[in-house]
Amino acid sequence: MADSVEDICSLLVKDEKLVASCNGFLAAVATKLATLYKVDGLVAAFTGNANAIRGRFSNQISTVKPFVYIGTDPDKATEMATAGHFVVGGLTSTEMTYVGRDKKTHTATMGHVVVVVPGGPSEPCHIKLAKKDSKGRPLEQPARGGYPYCYQGAAHEIYRFSERTQVDAVFPSLLLDKVVYAYVPLKKT
Repeated sequence: MADSVEDICSLLVKDEKLVASCNGFLAAVATKLATLYKVDGLVAAFTGNANAIRGRFSNQISTVKPFVYIGTDPDKATEMATAGHFVVGGLTSTEMTYVGRDKKTHTATMGHVVVVVPGGPSEPCHIKLAKKDSKGRPLEQPARGGYPYCYQGAAHEIYRFSERTQVDAVFPSLLLDKVVYAYVPLKKT
């Protein structure tokens, strides 16, 4: 039997080079899954930056194989991950540009994509960030819970994790219900 998506993610997330970008991390996961599960077109589906990857599952009609469109339903994303499929979620840079509670426009320079894994919805908690305070302790950020668990890479070092995290910790809170999900069906070998 092949390794699960989460098994693969939990190993790859320890590689500092792979977690230096979200698209690079997803490409590494896709490459491993393509070999283990013999999925045609999987590696090609994860070429390019986060905007390009996310653009391949924009809506029900224009979604490109091997993706199957889920939409903005985080519970369905968790369900598909629990069923053993390769589930991804993300936003393009345009989708990540928003007016915050501070009434300021927050302009994203890049999109972001994650791998959704079983276990959700997440619990409210404090997430330990990669960045440490002056005493060497990891900084923490609150997460509200209720969204899928995930693995990711990140261009910004503060948002790099060496373990599973959760969607509500990596996307701005005002955009959580706009994250778009899709999955790639995996058949156990």
